[in-house]
Amino acid sequence: MVDKLVLSAIHARFRQLRNGEVVDNLAAQGITYRLAWGLESYRLREIAQEFEPSAELAETLWAEDVRESKMLATRLYPLDELTIEKAQEWIKDVRHTEIADQLCMNLLAKASFANELIGRLLDRDFDQEPITTYIALKIATRIESKTDRCNILADKIIGSIAPIFLKTAALWYQQMYGQQD
Repeated sequence: MVDKLVLSAIHARFRQLRNGEVVDNLAAQGITYRLAWGLESYRLREIAQEFEPSAELAETLWAEDVRESKMLATRLYPLDELTIEKAQEWIKDVRHTEIADQLCMNLLAKASFANELIGRLLDRDFDQEPITTYIALKIATRIESKTDRCNILADKIIGSIAPIFLKTAALWYQQMYGQQD
């Protein structure tokens, strides 16, 4: 059981550092959460340093539909306790690319099973699960995973009517590792 005082302290820090301009910008872009405080990434990094990493705490934070809680959870989950199954469970909860980016950068790209995870994610249909494919390409780019499978998929995405965020990830991957015409 997560200490309620720890959660209260985290939530108090969110309130203390609230940035209404960021919240307004998110709302204007149609990015909705149950609650958002508008904290920048560097602020979340500062908060993460104030608390002991814990899988239980990270899972509790992840379960909240709060932008900053999900982002902080990616910084507090101990890498040596993360399983590929837990990673896939979290990926299913991702609705926005900013959460996907934080998850990839802070956790998934550092996991010992990153290449295996990429393979599992690429087995899914990018038309049905574009955020999952986005995550796979972001991890691949981050860990410098140069694979024919990623190149082929990136080409396919760029030539399709995929969402712009997915096309952008495919272009990033191709710029780093793909075949250049």
